[in-house]
Amino acid sequence: MDLATIQRRIELIEKYEAEIKTAKEMIKNDLENDPEYIKASEEAKEVLSKKRNSKEIIYAKAEIQKLLRDVKDNVEEIATLKDILSQELMQLYEESRADEIEDSGGEVRKFKIFAKLLPKRKAIYDKYDDMVKDIKEVTEDKGE
Repeated sequence: MDLATIQRRIELIEKYEAEIKTAKEMIKNDLENDPEYIKASEEAKEVLSKKRNSKEIIYAKAEIQKLLRDVKDNVEEIATLKDILSQELMQLYEESRADEIEDSGGEVRKFKIFAKLLPKRKAIYDKYDDMVKDIKEVTEDKGE
């Protein structure tokens, strides 16, 4: 695979993304100018407001607050564990070129390695580099 092929593929992706953006803007404009859609949208906002109020009352209960905190904590822990696992699987692949691993239950699990092109903005790269650095530090601190 040569660099020119990769660059061409990036150009095609950016072209299609621009076309999608233009089409979505046109659709949005048509919707915003349709009286029936506007009326339905306003009615939906009223219903959603009632739903939101009911939800807030339920979420205010102490037992629900505890469940929400538990869910939030678990979601954060899962995200951290998945990031660490991803790094570990990448390292395993680099060391052994294996794309399968046996889980604790004896089942053979296949995994895939993929790369993703980050946006052009430099700030995103800095954030990504910091995230990778943090993951490596957590892994090293745990002696893994």
